[in-house]
Amino acid sequence: MDTGSPLTWLHPHLCTGCNPPANRAPLDDPKSSSTCTSLSCDFKYQCQQYFDDTDCSQESFRCTYNIVYMDGSYARGIIATEKFTFDTSDGGISAIPDLVFGCGTESHGMVLRLNGILGLSNLNGHSLVSRVGKKFSYCIGNISDPYYMYNQLVLGEGAVLDGDSTGLDIRNDQYVVSIQGISVGEKKLEFNKQEFHYNIVIDSGSTLTSLQRSAFEALKDEVVNILADAMQPEIIEGFEELPCYRGDMVRDLKGFPRVTLHFDGETELSLNVEGMFHRIRSDVFCMAVVVSEDETNIIGVLAQQYCNIGFDLNEMKVRFWKIDCELLED
Repeated sequence: MDTGSPLTWLHPHLCTGCNPPANRAPLDDPKSSSTCTSLSCDFKYQCQQYFDDTDCSQESFRCTYNIVYMDGSYARGIIATEKFTFDTSDGGISAIPDLVFGCGTESHGMVLRLNGILGLSNLNGHSLVSRVGKKFSYCIGNISDPYYMYNQLVLGEGAVLDGDSTGLDIRNDQYVVSIQGISVGEKKLEFNKQEFHYNIVIDSGSTLTSLQRSAFEALKDEVVNILADAMQPEIIEGFEELPCYRGDMVRDLKGFPRVTLHFDGETELSLNVEGMFHRIRSDVFCMAVVVSEDETNIIGVLAQQYCNIGFDLNEMKVRFWKIDCELLED
Protein backbone atom coordinates (compact mmCIF):
# COMPACT_ATOMS: atom_id res chain seq x y z
CA MET A 1 0.00 0.00 0.00
CA ASP A 2 1.65 3.21 -1.15
CA THR A 3 0.06 6.66 -0.97
CA GLY A 4 2.93 7.96 -3.10
CA SER A 5 2.26 5.69 -6.10
CA PRO A 6 -0.61 6.19 -8.56
CA LEU A 7 -0.28 2.77 -10.22
CA THR A 8 -1.27 -0.57 -8.73
CA TRP A 9 0.96 -3.34 -10.04
CA LEU A 10 1.45 -7.06 -9.44
CA HIS A 11 4.33 -9.45 -9.99
CA PRO A 12 4.01 -11.60 -13.12
CA HIS A 13 3.02 -14.83 -11.35
CA LEU A 14 -0.10 -13.05 -10.08
CA CYS A 15 -1.27 -11.55 -13.37
CA THR A 16 -0.34 -13.95 -16.15
CA GLY A 17 -3.97 -14.04 -17.22
CA CYS A 18 -3.91 -10.71 -19.07
CA ASN A 19 -4.48 -11.42 -22.72
CA PRO A 20 -3.65 -8.74 -25.31
CA PRO A 21 -6.14 -7.28 -27.74
CA ALA A 22 -6.53 -8.87 -31.14
CA ASN A 23 -3.55 -8.66 -33.52
CA ARG A 24 -1.09 -7.89 -30.73
CA ALA A 25 1.69 -10.08 -29.35
CA PRO A 26 0.60 -12.28 -26.41
CA LEU A 27 1.94 -11.98 -22.89
CA ASP A 28 4.45 -14.54 -21.65
CA ASP A 29 2.76 -17.64 -20.21
CA PRO A 30 -0.80 -16.37 -20.65
CA LYS A 31 -3.66 -17.98 -18.75
CA SER A 32 -7.33 -17.52 -19.32
CA SER A 33 -8.95 -14.32 -18.06
CA SER A 34 -12.18 -13.05 -19.50
CA THR A 35 -11.79 -9.56 -17.99
CA CYS A 36 -8.10 -8.67 -18.39
CA THR A 37 -6.70 -6.90 -21.44
CA SER A 38 -3.38 -5.19 -22.02
CA LEU A 39 -3.58 -1.65 -23.39
CA SER A 40 -2.50 -1.30 -27.00
CA CYS A 41 -0.83 1.79 -28.41
CA ASP A 42 0.92 3.28 -31.41
CA PHE A 43 2.40 6.35 -29.69
CA LYS A 44 3.67 7.19 -26.18
CA TYR A 45 1.08 9.92 -25.56
CA GLN A 46 -1.67 7.30 -25.80
CA CYS A 47 -0.20 5.56 -22.75
CA GLN A 48 0.42 8.70 -20.71
CA GLN A 49 -3.31 9.23 -20.26
CA TYR A 50 -3.13 6.29 -17.85
CA PHE A 51 0.24 6.81 -16.13
CA ASP A 52 3.12 9.30 -16.42
CA ASP A 53 6.10 6.91 -16.28
CA THR A 54 5.04 4.93 -19.29
CA ASP A 55 5.99 4.27 -22.88
CA CYS A 56 4.67 2.53 -25.98
CA SER A 57 6.67 -0.57 -26.84
CA GLN A 58 7.56 -0.60 -30.53
CA GLU A 59 7.93 -4.39 -30.34
CA SER A 60 4.58 -5.36 -28.85
CA PHE A 61 2.70 -2.07 -29.35
CA ARG A 62 1.53 -2.17 -25.76
CA CYS A 63 1.74 0.42 -22.99
CA THR A 64 4.58 -0.29 -20.59
CA TYR A 65 5.65 1.18 -17.24
CA ASN A 66 8.99 1.64 -15.50
CA ILE A 67 8.88 2.75 -11.84
CA VAL A 68 12.09 3.52 -9.92
CA TYR A 69 11.80 3.88 -6.15
CA MET A 70 13.94 6.00 -3.83
CA ASP A 71 15.93 2.99 -2.57
CA GLY A 72 16.90 2.02 -6.13
CA SER A 73 14.30 -0.73 -6.48
CA TYR A 74 12.44 -0.78 -9.76
CA ALA A 75 9.40 -2.43 -11.34
CA ARG A 76 8.66 -2.81 -15.03
CA GLY A 77 5.83 -4.34 -16.98
CA ILE A 78 2.84 -3.75 -19.20
CA ILE A 79 -0.26 -1.73 -18.42
CA ALA A 80 -3.57 -3.55 -18.57
CA THR A 81 -7.14 -3.38 -17.32
CA GLU A 82 -8.79 -5.97 -15.13
CA LYS A 83 -11.83 -6.41 -12.92
CA PHE A 84 -10.77 -6.03 -9.28
CA THR A 85 -12.98 -7.47 -6.54
CA PHE A 86 -12.88 -6.31 -2.92
CA ASP A 87 -14.53 -7.51 0.29
CA THR A 88 -17.01 -5.07 1.80
CA SER A 89 -17.47 -4.28 5.49
CA ASP A 90 -20.90 -5.98 5.53
CA GLY A 91 -19.49 -9.28 4.29
CA GLY A 92 -20.30 -8.77 0.62
CA ILE A 93 -18.11 -8.00 -2.37
CA SER A 94 -17.65 -4.97 -4.62
CA ALA A 95 -16.23 -5.18 -8.13
CA ILE A 96 -14.44 -2.45 -10.09
CA PRO A 97 -14.39 -3.30 -13.82
CA ASP A 98 -11.61 -2.23 -16.18
CA LEU A 99 -9.28 -0.90 -13.50
CA VAL A 100 -5.92 0.19 -14.93
CA PHE A 101 -3.02 -1.67 -13.31
CA GLY A 102 0.48 -2.90 -14.06
CA CYS A 103 1.33 -6.51 -14.83
CA GLY A 104 4.97 -6.98 -13.91
CA THR A 105 7.59 -8.43 -16.22
CA GLU A 106 10.73 -7.42 -14.30
CA SER A 107 11.57 -6.11 -10.84
CA HIS A 108 14.63 -5.62 -8.69
CA GLY A 109 15.45 -4.75 -5.09
CA MET A 110 13.19 -4.52 -2.07
CA VAL A 111 10.00 -4.81 -4.16
CA LEU A 112 10.87 -8.45 -4.82
CA ARG A 113 9.73 -9.15 -1.25
CA LEU A 114 6.22 -7.94 -2.12
CA ASN A 115 3.42 -9.37 -4.22
CA GLY A 116 3.03 -5.92 -5.69
CA ILE A 117 2.04 -2.34 -4.81
CA LEU A 118 -1.47 -1.01 -4.19
CA GLY A 119 -1.17 2.55 -5.49
CA LEU A 120 -3.33 5.06 -3.59
CA SER A 121 -2.15 8.27 -5.21
CA ASN A 122 -4.82 9.95 -7.31
CA LEU A 123 -3.24 10.71 -10.69
CA ASN A 124 -6.38 10.86 -12.83
CA GLY A 125 -9.78 9.31 -13.38
CA HIS A 126 -8.21 5.92 -14.05
CA SER A 127 -6.64 5.70 -10.58
CA LEU A 128 -8.07 3.31 -8.00
CA VAL A 129 -8.88 6.15 -5.58
CA SER A 130 -10.95 7.95 -8.22
CA ARG A 131 -12.80 4.76 -9.10
CA VAL A 132 -13.94 4.30 -5.48
CA GLY A 133 -15.25 7.84 -5.00
CA LYS A 134 -12.08 9.71 -3.95
CA LYS A 135 -12.30 8.65 -0.30
CA PHE A 136 -10.16 6.20 1.63
CA SER A 137 -8.67 5.65 5.05
CA TYR A 138 -6.10 3.39 6.61
CA CYS A 139 -5.03 2.55 10.12
CA ILE A 140 -1.60 1.13 10.88
CA GLY A 141 -0.75 -0.36 14.26
CA ASN A 142 2.67 -1.70 15.22
CA ILE A 143 4.45 -2.46 11.95
CA SER A 144 7.22 -4.27 13.82
CA ASP A 145 4.77 -6.86 15.16
CA PRO A 146 4.08 -9.55 12.53
CA TYR A 147 1.16 -10.81 14.65
CA TYR A 148 -0.68 -7.48 14.81
CA MET A 149 -3.85 -8.23 12.87
CA TYR A 150 -5.85 -5.02 13.05
CA ASN A 151 -4.26 -2.92 10.29
CA GLN A 152 -6.95 -1.88 7.85
CA LEU A 153 -7.58 -0.08 4.58
CA VAL A 154 -11.07 1.17 3.70
CA LEU A 155 -11.89 2.38 0.19
CA GLY A 156 -14.92 4.48 -0.75
CA GLU A 157 -17.89 5.67 1.29
CA GLY A 158 -17.04 3.49 4.28
CA ALA A 159 -13.75 5.33 4.84
CA VAL A 160 -13.19 6.38 8.47
CA LEU A 161 -13.11 10.18 8.30
CA ASP A 162 -12.89 11.00 12.01
CA GLY A 163 -10.48 13.28 13.82
CA ASP A 164 -9.29 16.82 13.18
CA SER A 165 -8.74 17.79 9.56
CA THR A 166 -6.18 19.86 7.69
CA GLY A 167 -5.99 21.07 4.10
CA LEU A 168 -4.65 18.66 1.49
CA ASP A 169 -3.03 19.21 -1.89
CA ILE A 170 -1.66 16.89 -4.59
CA ARG A 171 1.74 17.72 -6.07
CA ASN A 172 3.80 15.42 -8.26
CA ASP A 173 1.26 12.64 -7.62
CA GLN A 174 1.83 12.95 -3.86
CA TYR A 175 -0.42 14.04 -0.99
CA VAL A 176 1.02 17.09 0.74
CA VAL A 177 0.03 19.13 3.81
CA SER A 178 1.44 22.16 5.63
CA ILE A 179 3.20 22.15 9.00
CA GLN A 180 3.03 25.18 11.27
CA GLY A 181 5.26 23.86 14.01
CA ILE A 182 7.05 20.96 15.69
CA SER A 183 7.21 20.54 19.45
CA VAL A 184 9.02 18.18 21.79
CA GLY A 185 6.99 17.99 24.96
CA GLU A 186 6.08 21.60 25.71
CA LYS A 187 9.01 23.07 23.80
CA LYS A 188 8.34 24.44 20.31
CA LEU A 189 11.26 24.15 17.91
CA GLU A 190 12.59 26.99 15.80
CA PHE A 191 12.98 26.27 12.07
CA ASN A 192 12.13 27.71 8.65
CA LYS A 193 8.38 27.11 8.42
CA GLN A 194 8.22 28.37 4.83
CA GLU A 195 9.92 25.14 3.79
CA PHE A 196 6.85 23.24 5.00
CA HIS A 197 4.03 25.11 3.25
CA TYR A 198 2.22 22.30 1.40
CA ASN A 199 5.57 20.56 1.21
CA ILE A 200 5.37 17.60 3.56
CA VAL A 201 4.28 14.33 1.95
CA ILE A 202 2.12 11.73 3.67
CA ASP A 203 3.83 8.62 2.36
CA SER A 204 2.91 5.12 3.52
CA GLY A 205 5.62 3.75 1.23
CA SER A 206 8.49 5.43 3.12
CA THR A 207 9.70 4.00 6.41
CA LEU A 208 11.42 7.03 7.91
CA THR A 209 10.35 10.65 8.26
CA SER A 210 12.46 13.17 6.30
CA LEU A 211 12.80 16.85 7.18
CA GLN A 212 14.73 19.66 5.57
CA ARG A 213 17.86 20.59 7.44
CA SER A 214 16.54 23.52 9.48
CA ALA A 215 13.87 21.36 11.14
CA PHE A 216 16.03 18.23 11.24
CA GLU A 217 18.85 19.97 13.12
CA ALA A 218 16.43 21.55 15.60
CA LEU A 219 14.82 18.18 16.34
CA LYS A 220 18.14 16.34 16.46
CA ASP A 221 19.63 18.88 18.91
CA GLU A 222 16.65 18.54 21.23
CA VAL A 223 16.83 14.72 21.18
CA VAL A 224 20.57 14.83 21.94
CA ASN A 225 20.04 17.27 24.81
CA ILE A 226 17.28 15.17 26.39
CA LEU A 227 19.29 11.94 26.23
CA ALA A 228 22.74 13.41 26.92
CA ASP A 229 22.94 12.28 30.55
CA ALA A 230 20.90 9.11 30.27
CA MET A 231 22.07 7.19 27.18
CA GLN A 232 25.33 6.03 25.65
CA PRO A 233 25.73 7.44 22.09
CA GLU A 234 26.66 5.02 19.34
CA ILE A 235 28.10 5.84 15.91
CA ILE A 236 26.59 3.53 13.29
CA GLU A 237 28.00 3.21 9.79
CA GLY A 238 25.50 4.60 7.32
CA PHE A 239 23.70 6.56 10.05
CA GLU A 240 26.49 8.91 11.10
CA GLU A 241 24.28 11.99 11.00
CA LEU A 242 21.61 10.47 13.25
CA PRO A 243 21.67 10.33 17.04
CA CYS A 244 21.99 6.61 17.84
CA TYR A 245 22.21 4.93 21.23
CA ARG A 246 23.04 1.59 22.77
CA GLY A 247 20.27 0.17 24.91
CA ASP A 248 16.72 -1.14 24.89
CA MET A 249 14.52 1.30 22.97
CA VAL A 250 11.28 0.65 24.86
CA ARG A 251 12.81 0.35 28.33
CA ASP A 252 15.38 3.14 28.13
CA LEU A 253 13.13 5.68 26.40
CA LYS A 254 10.25 5.31 28.83
CA GLY A 255 9.09 8.82 29.64
CA PHE A 256 10.60 10.40 26.51
CA PRO A 257 8.42 13.42 25.66
CA ARG A 258 6.05 13.16 22.74
CA VAL A 259 7.04 14.85 19.51
CA THR A 260 4.11 16.63 17.87
CA LEU A 261 3.67 17.84 14.30
CA HIS A 262 1.32 20.83 14.19
CA PHE A 263 -0.61 21.18 10.92
CA ASP A 264 -2.83 23.96 9.62
CA GLY A 265 -6.21 24.10 11.33
CA GLU A 266 -4.87 23.16 14.78
CA THR A 267 -4.62 19.52 13.68
CA GLU A 268 -1.82 17.51 15.28
CA LEU A 269 0.02 14.23 14.84
CA SER A 270 1.89 13.09 17.94
CA LEU A 271 4.75 10.62 17.71
CA ASN A 272 5.50 8.23 20.54
CA VAL A 273 8.80 6.39 21.00
CA GLU A 274 8.02 3.88 18.19
CA GLY A 275 7.31 6.79 15.84
CA MET A 276 10.45 8.74 16.71
CA PHE A 277 13.04 5.94 16.96
CA HIS A 278 13.76 2.64 15.26
CA ARG A 279 15.94 -0.34 16.09
CA ILE A 280 19.09 -0.84 14.05
CA ARG A 281 20.09 -3.89 16.07
CA SER A 282 18.58 -5.55 19.12
CA ASP A 283 20.70 -3.35 21.39
CA VAL A 284 21.04 -0.20 19.24
CA PHE A 285 18.41 2.31 18.10
CA CYS A 286 18.48 5.60 16.16
CA MET A 287 16.20 8.55 15.61
CA ALA A 288 13.69 7.65 12.88
CA VAL A 289 13.88 11.12 11.33
CA VAL A 290 16.52 11.83 8.68
CA VAL A 291 17.58 14.93 6.81
CA SER A 292 15.87 15.31 3.43
CA GLU A 293 18.13 14.70 0.44
CA ASP A 294 16.13 17.16 -1.65
CA GLU A 295 13.57 19.84 -0.82
CA THR A 296 10.81 17.37 0.00
CA ASN A 297 9.67 16.57 3.54
CA ILE A 298 8.06 13.19 4.25
CA ILE A 299 5.95 11.73 7.04
CA GLY A 300 7.02 8.09 6.93
CA VAL A 301 5.04 5.06 8.04
CA LEU A 302 6.80 4.76 11.42
CA ALA A 303 5.33 8.14 12.34
CA GLN A 304 1.89 6.96 11.19
CA GLN A 305 1.64 4.03 13.62
CA TYR A 306 -1.45 3.82 15.81
CA CYS A 307 -3.21 6.45 13.75
CA ASN A 308 -6.19 6.33 11.42
CA ILE A 309 -5.60 8.65 8.46
CA GLY A 310 -8.64 9.51 6.36
CA PHE A 311 -8.46 11.15 2.94
CA ASP A 312 -11.39 13.00 1.35
CA LEU A 313 -10.28 14.18 -2.09
CA ASN A 314 -13.67 15.72 -2.81
CA GLU A 315 -13.17 18.16 0.08
CA MET A 316 -9.34 18.05 -0.21
CA LYS A 317 -9.01 17.32 3.50
CA VAL A 318 -7.07 14.73 5.46
CA ARG A 319 -7.92 13.68 9.02
CA PHE A 320 -5.61 12.29 11.69
CA TRP A 321 -7.06 10.22 14.54
CA LYS A 322 -4.69 8.65 17.05
CA ILE A 323 -6.20 5.28 17.93
CA ASP A 324 -5.31 1.63 18.33
CA CYS A 325 -6.62 0.10 15.12
CA GLU A 326 -8.15 -2.77 17.11
CA LEU A 327 -10.77 -0.32 18.41
CA LEU A 328 -11.99 0.28 14.86
CA GLU A 329 -13.06 -3.36 14.68
CA ASP A 330 -15.88 -2.76 17.19
